Amino acid sequence: MKLRALSLIIAVCLPVTVLQAKGPRSSLPAFSSNWGARLGFAATATYINDAFIDEHELTEYTQDTQVGNFVAFLFRLNSRTVFLQSGIGLSCNKSCFYLDMNRWDPESESKNDMSCSFTLKSFTVPLQIGYHIVSRPPYCLSAFTGPCFRYSPDKFYSVSFNNIEPHDFTETPREIILGWTAGLSVQIGRTFLDFEYEATLNTVTTPLTDNNNPYPTQEYRLDRRLGIMSFSYGIIF
Repeated sequence: MKLRALSLIIAVCLPVTVLQAKGPRSSLPAFSSNWGARLGFAATATYINDAFIDEHELTEYTQDTQVGNFVAFLFRLNSRTVFLQSGIGLSCNKSCFYLDMNRWDPESESKNDMSCSFTLKSFTVPLQIGYHIVSRPPYCLSAFTGPCFRYSPDKFYSVSFNNIEPHDFTETPREIILGWTAGLSVQIGRTFLDFEYEATLNTVTTPLTDNNNPYPTQEYRLDRRLGIMSFSYGIIF
C-alpha cells in the first residue's frame, strides 16, 4: 500500500518538477545587441552608363581599379538566426578610367585618350539584414545584404582630367548616392572579417561643366556607377 502511494506521488510530482526545471518555453527568439568598429580597404571600379562629348557618344573605355580605405562604427541587433545591422562610416574611394575621344569616327587612325582620375570621400550609412549560416560560438559565418546611403559633400570630391583640349571640364558629386550591398562575415570570438561588394544604383556625379563655357551644358556627360569590393577587420565591443 505504501509502495503504491509512493509511486502515485512520484508520478504526479515528476512532470511538475521537470517543467519547473525547464522553465516556460517562449516562441519568440532571444535578442541581443552590440556595437563594433571595423577598418578596411576598398577596390573601386568604374562602370560608364553614358558618355557624351562634342555631340558624340563614346561607348568603349578602359579602367584602372584603385584601392582606397574606410573606417566604420556599426550597431547590430541579433536574434538566433537573423540580425539587423547599421552604423556610420567614412570611406575614401579612388578610380581612374580612359576614353578614346576619336572612337566615334570609324575613319580615325589615331587614339585620343581622355583620362579621368577621381577621389570620392563620403559618409556611409548601411541598412542591412543578415542570416547566420553557421552559429557555433565562438565561431559564426553570416551572409548579409541591404542598401547603403552615401553622403558626398562637394569639398570631399577631387577630380583630374587629362588630354581634354580644347575643353576644361569640372564636375561635382551627387550629394546622395544609393547603393546595394551583399557580403559575408566570419566571426571568431569578438573579432570578425567582412567581405562586401557594393554596386551604386544611381550616377555618382552631375553633368560635366566646361569652364571655357560660362553655362553648364547637358552635351557633356560622363554618367557612371561604381562597383566597390571591400575587405575589413573589426572588433565587437
